[in-house]
Amino acid sequence: MTLSARISALLLFGASLSLVGCDEGGEMAILSVEPRQAASQGRPVKIGGRNFRTDIGYTVFFGTKKSDQVTIIDPETLLVVAPQSEQPGTVDITIRADNGDAFIIHDVFEYQAPAGGIVDRMGEGPERQEGGGLAY
Repeated sequence: MTLSARISALLLFGASLSLVGCDEGGEMAILSVEPRQAASQGRPVKIGGRNFRTDIGYTVFFGTKKSDQVTIIDPETLLVVAPQSEQPGTVDITIRADNGDAFIIHDVFEYQAPAGGIVDRMGEGPERQEGGGLAY
């Protein structure tokens, strides 16, 4: 390969790298979080926005707890699993892109106290229906 052919190949390769690195869609924006509340156990949460890059990864925190599952559905949607929380309360969601960008959505997600299980609710409800039988 001649020197001019090598230079042309390097310039072509460099041009393609700069195109991959360009963010042609504009700045990333967060537009929605659904649902905005859940019991303390993990739950899928959809984060809607614009310009999520599909060529890099994202790390998502609910308060100080990191989500173990983050999926880039498309440039407008991230699907994350809310990490478990022992305490009810409202937390920030922080999204960190692998390219160094970070975004914080303040007080957006509420962990609720878990509802009691079936054993906790035993004995609740109508004690007797007329005629002495239970209605199901």
